[in-house]
Amino acid sequence: MTTMLAMETPTLSKVLLQNAAIPAGGEHRVLPNLDVKKYDRLHIHIGRDAKALAGLSVKVLFSTPLPGLHCGAILADSTVWFEETVSEREFIWTAPLNFNGTGFIMSVPVVAPVLYDVILKNTGPQALDAIYVTVMAQEI
Repeated sequence: MTTMLAMETPTLSKVLLQNAAIPAGGEHRVLPNLDVKKYDRLHIHIGRDAKALAGLSVKVLFSTPLPGLHCGAILADSTVWFEETVSEREFIWTAPLNFNGTGFIMSVPVVAPVLYDVILKNTGPQALDAIYVTVMAQEI
């Protein structure tokens, strides 16, 4: 009798930030410095515990380690796609001030070996609390 085992693709599922508060006009840097080179795309889930994320701006920053530089790496928060058009694609999104959603997912291509930072900025007039950030990915 032969038993076939299902091949399981390794996944990444990690909580990067829990229950954070950001004052109006304030910024929070997550700085996970996470090795992501074996993934093709990251799904970064930003959520707020049953409250709207109006005015929250999220920027994803990748890096390639390079000793001797100020940050120890060269940093990238965008990429230029050449297949269809030559246009820059930034890894940043700001929820409109009338956004009532309690969360959103930014799916970004992995363009460098390290997820260097996820920068959260509150562009709204009121403090935001109970903010959570997770990252999910599946190996190529």
